[in-house]
Amino acid sequence: MGTAIVKLPAYVTRLKLASGQHAYYWKLPSWATVKDPKTGKRAPAVRHGFPCPVESCALGTSHDAAVAKAEGLNETLKEWRLGAERRTLKPGSIAWLFNWYRGLDRFTDLKPKTQRDYRRLMEIVANFPTRAGGKLGNRLASDMDGETADTLYLKLREKGEREAAYAMQVCRLVWKWALRHKRTTGVKDNPFAGMGIKSTPAGENRPTTREEYDRYRIAARDLGYQNMAAAAALCFEACQRVSQVFGLWPDEAAIEEGRAPPAGLQWSVYKPGVALALVQRKTGNPVWLDLTIDVEGETVQLYPDLEAELQDLRQRAARDQFGQPTGPMIVDERSGQPFEQRWMSSVHRKICNKAGLPKAMTFTGFRHGGITEIGDAGEHDVRPISGHKTLAQTRTYNKATAEKGRRIALKRREHIDQLGEREGGKASRPGSRDEEDDR
Repeated sequence: MGTAIVKLPAYVTRLKLASGQHAYYWKLPSWATVKDPKTGKRAPAVRHGFPCPVESCALGTSHDAAVAKAEGLNETLKEWRLGAERRTLKPGSIAWLFNWYRGLDRFTDLKPKTQRDYRRLMEIVANFPTRAGGKLGNRLASDMDGETADTLYLKLREKGEREAAYAMQVCRLVWKWALRHKRTTGVKDNPFAGMGIKSTPAGENRPTTREEYDRYRIAARDLGYQNMAAAAALCFEACQRVSQVFGLWPDEAAIEEGRAPPAGLQWSVYKPGVALALVQRKTGNPVWLDLTIDVEGETVQLYPDLEAELQDLRQRAARDQFGQPTGPMIVDERSGQPFEQRWMSSVHRKICNKAGLPKAMTFTGFRHGGITEIGDAGEHDVRPISGHKTLAQTRTYNKATAEKGRRIALKRREHIDQLGEREGGKASRPGSRDEEDDR
């Protein structure tokens, strides 16, 4: 499988370590430094009365994390370079308030990607045209009222519900801290509070159909992304959460305290042809997923597509000293580590484009589609499969839950066979072993 070539941000270099991994570094450009005539060493340059606020640093070995950090550093460097514009900001204006907030630890402690998103949304709000022909950013922040906030939200919704909601959340946060520092900012109330805006617009994650799921996996394999095909199967067939499968959005506090479980589903939970023994990271609920069942002396595969995808991926997995697969199931082939959310989203969109699938098809839709399919099969209680159950209830009804899980899976297979969508299963199954070797 070829490695994707991605252009690195400015001032970033990549070095190969003895371990085989790549390390990334961000180097402050020479124009942002000056030579000290006494020591001969280079020190941060001063522009517009301010010394350069960033310095050269290591970015780690994660490609996506390095890119995100570098983009944040480059944005900060740009703001410092163009610092003359700061002096033209009207004190107490909305643009001035946004600039004030970006200087707080509350902002600088955020992840680089979050900082980048906040900056972009602040620029959208500050540059929003007013009726008088000017920009909203020139208006005093203390003059902003609820009626104007509602009007701004309605106008931004015309360009997208999600971004409009996110912009209002950022403004609400900025005004919250401005209100806390009212002697500095002059802000006396928060016009963005109490707007009743949902963070996730209704209907955003449409359920993916089995036909779309099949096309997605075919396209993923054709592009060389067996990991994404297997991830889609885990979400659609086993109804697992995206964060559970990829190990995304970890509990950072738990990681720092050394009590966080490994990111993503581990190969240790999978016994081929027998079961997947899962524990929901979000709820702590155990889920036992039988992969086969005995019906009148005949072994019936309950999740043949899921097992086919996992078996293909299993052959590529890292091995322990006993030759058994180890580590997370779904990893980024470039690093052997769990996916970064940004890169996963990019690969997902690439696969959807290859398969001719709609833009509205999110990865979360696989899980929604799997649960919908179970409902269509006549089973409306999906908790034994998805883990939607309190831990106490799971312990009490563990035996009954496992039996019901087998019954759900069997009914689902009968429902799939009755649909006859896949022409004998050939369309959705991976190719033969010889075909796999040719890819």
